[in-house]
Amino acid sequence: MTRATLSFDAEALRRLSTTLSGVKTVFDAPGAATVSPEHLGHPRLAQRIDSFTRSWDDTRRVLSDEIGGLSTSATSIADGFTAADEGLAAALPDEEASS
Repeated sequence: MTRATLSFDAEALRRLSTTLSGVKTVFDAPGAATVSPEHLGHPRLAQRIDSFTRSWDDTRRVLSDEIGGLSTSATSIADGFTAADEGLAAALPDEEASS
């Protein structure tokens, strides 16, 4: 009978999930303050910066959602592999489970 081996590092996936959650927290932080034309010296420059800021806020929200999904997926994968590993180990006869 041929045996296959599958290795995974559930703790690495959980650390990845934690890291991604931290990145999401940063992306969810409040945006930059508004800039007045007086501070920049030109109203069109202030308008361009304001336009970029609004666009970046929208993009940041999308990225935050995607990063949150990746974090959740990493945790789910780690949990799924752990449950499968424990189930397979429990199904083995005692002498095979310890080898």
